[in-house]
Amino acid sequence: MESPDHVASHRLDHIVKRVSRACLHCRQRKSRCDLDSNGNPGKPPCQRCVREHRECVLGGSNRGGRRIRKNKIKNFTPAPNPSPSKDSEATESPVTSDVRRAPSASYPGPVVFLPPNPPGTSTAAAAASSVAVEDDDQASIDSVPRNPSDAWQCLTGIATHSAEAAPEGLASTHVRTDSMSTYNGLRSGIVSDYNLPTTGIRAYRLVQSRSLDPGTVWQLVTRYAENFHPYLPLVPRKYFERSALDDFANNEKHLLTAVLTIASKDLVDRPEIHEYCSKYMHELISGIAAGAECDVEAVEALLLLAEWEPQGLRPRIERVGRGEEDRAAWMHVGLALRSGYFIGLDRTSFRGDPYGDQESEGRRRLAWASCYVSDRLISVRIGRAFWSRGPGPMTGLSSQDFPSLQPAKEGDEDYSKIYQAMLDLTQLYGNVHEVLYSGMRTSNQMMLMGDYVKYVDDFRLAILRWKSLWGPLDCSPPMRATLQLSYEYLRLYTTAFAFQAAISQSLAKPKTDRSTHREQLRSTFKNVASMQDSRFIYESVDAAKAYLTILVDSVDPERHLHFMPLRFYLYGIYSAVFLYKARSFGMMVPSEEAKVQGLVARTTEVLKQASAGPDDIGSRYSRLLELLWRTKPSMSSANTSAESQQNSDFSMQTALPNPVTDHAYMDFSPANDFSWLDLEAVGDYVSGDQISGGLLGLDAFQNGSDPYQSGQDRSQVWQPSAWLGDMSSNLLF
Repeated sequence: MESPDHVASHRLDHIVKRVSRACLHCRQRKSRCDLDSNGNPGKPPCQRCVREHRECVLGGSNRGGRRIRKNKIKNFTPAPNPSPSKDSEATESPVTSDVRRAPSASYPGPVVFLPPNPPGTSTAAAAASSVAVEDDDQASIDSVPRNPSDAWQCLTGIATHSAEAAPEGLASTHVRTDSMSTYNGLRSGIVSDYNLPTTGIRAYRLVQSRSLDPGTVWQLVTRYAENFHPYLPLVPRKYFERSALDDFANNEKHLLTAVLTIASKDLVDRPEIHEYCSKYMHELISGIAAGAECDVEAVEALLLLAEWEPQGLRPRIERVGRGEEDRAAWMHVGLALRSGYFIGLDRTSFRGDPYGDQESEGRRRLAWASCYVSDRLISVRIGRAFWSRGPGPMTGLSSQDFPSLQPAKEGDEDYSKIYQAMLDLTQLYGNVHEVLYSGMRTSNQMMLMGDYVKYVDDFRLAILRWKSLWGPLDCSPPMRATLQLSYEYLRLYTTAFAFQAAISQSLAKPKTDRSTHREQLRSTFKNVASMQDSRFIYESVDAAKAYLTILVDSVDPERHLHFMPLRFYLYGIYSAVFLYKARSFGMMVPSEEAKVQGLVARTTEVLKQASAGPDDIGSRYSRLLELLWRTKPSMSSANTSAESQQNSDFSMQTALPNPVTDHAYMDFSPANDFSWLDLEAVGDYVSGDQISGGLLGLDAFQNGSDPYQSGQDRSQVWQPSAWLGDMSSNLLF
C-alpha cells in the first residue's frame, strides 16, 4: 500500500503536467504553444519561435484575480508578421512589400476561407495557417456570443488572422482597392501629386487641397482657444500649442474641423474660409451619420457645433430668425448621443469600469457629461423629450472628476468648478422638464387638478439653494454671466408653468358666448394679486425681465456675447416673447408696459451690436423682436408710414411709442396663436403666415388697417380650441 506522501506527490506531478503554459507570442496569437519538441520539455523556446526566429519568453499565469473586459474592437492588435528572410526580401516585389507593411483596416472585410492547399503556398505554411485557424476557432468557442456584435467580432478576428496568412494572389485585391482609392482622389481634385505628405498638418484635407495654409489653421485654432473655448472647454488644451498642430490634424480631424468651422463663422472679410471649413465639416458629419468609424473626438465635435451652429452648415438663411438653430442643434446632439453610446462613453458614469489611462478616462467622462448637459438643455429649449434615457452622470460627480478642466497654474480659470455648477443646474432643468413638461396630457391634468403647486414650490427652493451655493463662485465676469443667465431662465421655465395653469383653469370654465373668454382672461389677469398663483406669475415675469437686464447691462456685446453659445441668445428671445404674451393678457399696468417695452428695445440693440453681419444670429432675431413688438400705427399716419415701410421691411418705423397714449396698442387677442418656446410659430405670426389665419399678421400692421375684417366680431377670430394646440405638443403657453 502506498504511503499518503507518495500519493500526494503523484497527484502533484499529474497536476503540473496538466497546467497549460505558453510563450507570449503564441498567447498573443491564441495558438497552441509546443514546448515539448525542443528536447527540454516544458521550457522555451517553442517550435513556432524557433521557426520564426523569435525570442521565446514564457508567459505567467492569468488565473485568478479580477479581469476587466475591454473593448475588443478598439484594443484589438493583430499579431505581427513573421520576419522575412533576406532571400525573400530580395525577391519580394515593392508593391507586395508595401501591402504587407500597411496596417490592417479597422473596419472588417469579408471572411476569407482558404483552400486546403492554395497554389504557391508551401506545405509548412499551409499547416501553420490551418493550425492558426483551428486555434482561433477553439478560442471563439470558449465564449458564447451575447449578441450579433460579439459574433461579428469573432468573425473579424478569424478574418484578420486569415488575411495575415493569405497568399500573394489574394493580396493583390488590396492593391487594387488602394489604387482605386488613389484614382478617386485624383478625380475629386484632393490629391494632385503622388509626393504629397501623408502625416501632419500638411496632410490635413483643407491644407492638402490648398483651401487653407498651416498658418491660417493655427490662427483659427488660437482664435477659438481665446474666445470660444472657455464656454465649453472640450478640446484638450495640449492642442493649443503650436507644436501639437500635427498631432491635432493626425488624430482629431473631426474636432479640428469643428474648431475651424466655429472660429471662422464670423470672419466677414474672409467668408471663403468658413465656406471651405463648413463643406468639409458637412462631409464628416454625413460620414458619422452613415456609420463611419469615429471616436470620442467626433462626439466632442458634434457637441461644439450644437452650441454654436455655424451658418455655413445650413443650406439657407432666413432674414428673420425662425428657430433653425434649435432644429440643427437637436439633430447634432442626437447624433452625438448615439455615437457616444456606441463607443461606450456611458460607462464612464461608473468609476468602477475604467477604460484606459487616467487622461483618456477623464476625457471620455467629460464628453459623456457634456452629452448629458446638451441633451437636457436642447430638450428644455424646444419642449421635446430627452434623447438619452440611459444612466446619466453619477450624483456624486464633482469637479475632481474632470482633471482636464482644473487650472494648470495659479491664476488660471477653474473651469472644473464652473462645469460642476452647470452640471448641477442642468439636473434641475431636467427634473423640471420631466415633472412639469413631461407631456401635454399629463401637464393639462396637473394644471386642472392644481397639484402642480407643490412641485413648483419645491423646485423654487431647490433653485434658490443652487444660487446660495454657486452664486459666490469666484470666476471671470463672462463665466459668471453665463451662470446667472442660466439661473434666471430656469426660474422663468419653472414658474411659467403656473402662468399657463391659470390660463387653462380660466378656459376650462363653461362659457355660453365665445366673446366672454377674451374678456374673462383680461379681467382675470388685470387683478393678478387676487389669484391663487400670483406669486408664481409675478416671479415668471420678474425672471424674464431679470434675464434681459443681465443681457443688456452685464454682458459686453462685442467682446463676450458675440462669442457665447447660441442658447444665451435664444433664452433672451424666449424671455422677450414671454413678456409679449404676458402683456397680451393685460396683466401689466401702463407704467410697467413702458419699462418692458424699453427693455426689449435695448435688447434688440445689444443683439445687433453682437452680430458680425446682417445674417448673424443676433441681427436675425433682433428683427424678429422688432416685428413682434411693433406697435399698430394710427389711422391718420397710415398713408405716410406705408411708403417708408416699403423701403425698409425689417426696420422699425419709429421709436416705440408710449403705450399709455396709443390706445390701439393693446387692441389684439390675449391668446396669440404661438407658443413662447416655438420660434418658428413666432416667425409665422409676425409674417402673417399662420395656418389658423387671422390674428395679427405683419401685413395688417404695414397697411395700417384693422387686422379684423370690418363688421366682424373680434372674438370670432380667436378660437380657444385652436390656441390650445394638439395633444402631440408639449408647448402650452
